[in-house]
Amino acid sequence: MEKRTFLEQEHKATGFKVFLASMEDSHVNHLIKLAQDPILADLVGWNTFFELDETEKFIEAISDYALPYSRKSKPIVFGVYLNPEDLPIGYVALKGLNMDLLTTEIGVAILDQKYRNKGYGKLALKRIANYTFDELKIQTIGAAILSSNKSSINMCKNLGFVVREIMYNSWAMPNGDLEDMVWMELTK
Repeated sequence: MEKRTFLEQEHKATGFKVFLASMEDSHVNHLIKLAQDPILADLVGWNTFFELDETEKFIEAISDYALPYSRKSKPIVFGVYLNPEDLPIGYVALKGLNMDLLTTEIGVAILDQKYRNKGYGKLALKRIANYTFDELKIQTIGAAILSSNKSSINMCKNLGFVVREIMYNSWAMPNGDLEDMVWMELTK
């Protein structure tokens, strides 16, 4: 079995830590179970209900991109862990990597309800942003967030993301309705 690399981020004031690492299929299956929460479909804007053996479909769903500079590419997906030996509480995904423009789009979700809105998503986003700028040499990270997802918009703003545009009626929700997306960017 391949040794997993963990990217660590600690919140200095609280001592909270998150670890980002590649996931085994059993860890993706754990996230699929967590994603069954109906609230998530409204927050992330895609059908979060998958069968346990649909790991490829799940990875494909979290890899959908919305920004105009994004390109079809293999996503880079990490699980978000509180302890490297435990199961993940969420994921971060770099998607739509455009190595010509040095841009990527990011997706972050804390799927485990008991860890939402506690700062773990912010720590994971901060760590993946550092990795993206330092290791991949990307210059601009974009985020497309449903305009109704105020906590994710505020999290990104707190980390320095700037609103570039409101993309009206640009995202098809699972029920077929079109929703507005907020296009935000963080530049190195």
